[in-house]
Amino acid sequence: MKKRYTVLCLSVIFALALAVPALGGPSNPIASASAGVKSIAQKALKKAKAAQTAANNAQNTANAASGAAAAAQKDANSAQKDADSAQKSADSAGKAAAAAQGTANTALSTANAAKTAAAAAQSSADSAKATADSALTAANSKMSGEVSVEGEAGTTFGIAGCPSGKVPTGGGFIITGANNNAATVTESTQYGTAWIVFAKQIEGTSGAGWGTVATVNCATSP
Repeated sequence: MKKRYTVLCLSVIFALALAVPALGGPSNPIASASAGVKSIAQKALKKAKAAQTAANNAQNTANAASGAAAAAQKDANSAQKDADSAQKSADSAGKAAAAAQGTANTALSTANAAKTAAAAAQSSADSAKATADSALTAANSKMSGEVSVEGEAGTTFGIAGCPSGKVPTGGGFIITGANNNAATVTESTQYGTAWIVFAKQIEGTSGAGWGTVATVNCATSP
């Protein structure tokens, strides 16, 4: 009976030694294999978690890049619109400049034509002056012994005659008296070899203290 219990106890101790290496028994192959698989599984899980974290970070980076790309595209579209608007403004300015150039060219042509016409008019005026000067010289050469004659004062009529042998070359008048501003001349002209003047009171004025004197320039005609 003692031997039986002794064997049973030894068997239990041996079984425990096989199951628990720490009790001094040999290593259990099954337990070692399980421990290795567990270690590998834990390493794999750790790497999977690290990979998941990296994937999440990559996804966040991709999302941020996508947002930046969308913003850049929006800015690019806005810049394109601004560029198109600037091009339209430039085209409009070019058309306006071309129209202004055309107007300037027309104005220059008109100015040149006016300048040519003015030069022609000046030439005609110079020619007319030369003709007039020549005629005056000729007239002066034909007239001699010029004198001025002042007639006697009248009320509304005055006359001044040239001496014998002379003819009028021109004439005029003088309104005399303190109220000479109240009179107006109605006629001043040559009459034969004399010069006559007619005057009258200006309507609405008072004071008849004025007189009319005719004057005549005379010369001897060849």
